[in-house]
Amino acid sequence: MNREAPVGYAAREIALERVLEHALRFPDLTYGGGGSGTPADISRNALSDPRDASLARAIEHAVVRRYLTLIACVRPHLSKNWPLLEKPVQAALLGGAAQMLFLDRVPAAAAVDASVEWTKRRLRPGAGGLVNAVLRKVAASIAERLPAGDARTRELLADHTRRDVVPLADGGAIQLTVEAFSEDAAANLSERSSHARELILHWIGAFGFREATRLAMHGLVEAPIILTPCDATHAALVGRAIPHEDPGFVVWTGSHAELVALLAEHPEFRVQDPTAASTIAMLAPLLPKPPRRIVDLCAGRGTKTRQLATLFPDAEVRASDPDDARFEALARLREQHRGVRPLSTQSIFREGPNWADLLLLDVPCSNSGVFARRPEARYRFARARTHSVAELQQKIADPAVGLVAPGGAIIYATCSIERSENESQVRRLCQRFGLSLVVDRTILPMGLPGEAPSVYRDGGYHALLVRA
Repeated sequence: MNREAPVGYAAREIALERVLEHALRFPDLTYGGGGSGTPADISRNALSDPRDASLARAIEHAVVRRYLTLIACVRPHLSKNWPLLEKPVQAALLGGAAQMLFLDRVPAAAAVDASVEWTKRRLRPGAGGLVNAVLRKVAASIAERLPAGDARTRELLADHTRRDVVPLADGGAIQLTVEAFSEDAAANLSERSSHARELILHWIGAFGFREATRLAMHGLVEAPIILTPCDATHAALVGRAIPHEDPGFVVWTGSHAELVALLAEHPEFRVQDPTAASTIAMLAPLLPKPPRRIVDLCAGRGTKTRQLATLFPDAEVRASDPDDARFEALARLREQHRGVRPLSTQSIFREGPNWADLLLLDVPCSNSGVFARRPEARYRFARARTHSVAELQQKIADPAVGLVAPGGAIIYATCSIERSENESQVRRLCQRFGLSLVVDRTILPMGLPGEAPSVYRDGGYHALLVRA
């Protein structure tokens, strides 16, 4: 453009480039801004204005969270099937529609104009005309925004046969002038909640339609940042956190920059959901004996490693993770916990068989208990993929059992609610290696659109096994 670009134009350009990357690889999205406490860093080097950077992140975030919803809302205004559209056109329609539907402070005209101009340069002028026509129809199809808590809003959202109501993360809704969503109940729920249809069908089979609907609606919630061990009366948290329903946990309400500063000043605080924390908090007291040697084989950034090191300060803790960035985070744990020693997986196995009194296997999974935090994962869900995940879990767990000394224990954990990744794996381990199951528990995720963040919980599974 020869004239000066309007405010937010650069942000929209960068966001659409990111959305194009997602369109090119869907359903295998890669995303870093799904409620983990670290915003998607898509604009650090490109946008100097923090407001532009925030807008770019918000657009990408909305597209990733509501990808299937957006397609459904665009679909009635197309003259050809969605898969036949060129990827830049898909990206422009997704990004433009996301701004109009889910970023309610963004003027529709600005969203349309930026999407059209980007498409013209990215593809060709004629494609910009298509984007312009479709997005203007999408804007015109927004009949009414319904507030959270309103009786009519609740009534419309409770009617699962509706094809013209878009549920929102805050408990509100958008009523459309068109019936955008499918007549088929499973497909309708898939589109309204933006979860893969195969996942919805799986949940209906496993839990029934009512619970499948609750799980899908939970996925719309913006997962809060939760801190522990602390309470909201702590001087550093006053005005920046509210109590969670679980004692010892608070919901962070301050900024990301304030959170970084807080954790640097108070390293005893952890960002951790109550469900994840309960794995160690509930199972450690049931161990047959206090462990002197601990292995955390899939440690991630070491949140549960820190829990174990705090509970058993005299124990030697060997921790590993194959990801370089997460391994660096593990290495920094030594500053607080001298008993923690980050090692490669190969080095841990060189310690020899029967070395550990306690083995923590927090293994990779489908993330089906944390789709609110990991929205990109819900599009990848498929039976073939869950089979591959189970094979990976087996590949990790089976050799690791030999690290445990007779009389020692294994904690098996996932952030999944799938039996094939949880109970089936534990049962197989017990049968193959003669392990005894002490206790296991599946925790379904809690928290729905419009509910207070203090009730939010991730889903997950954990089990305690003992080696004879």
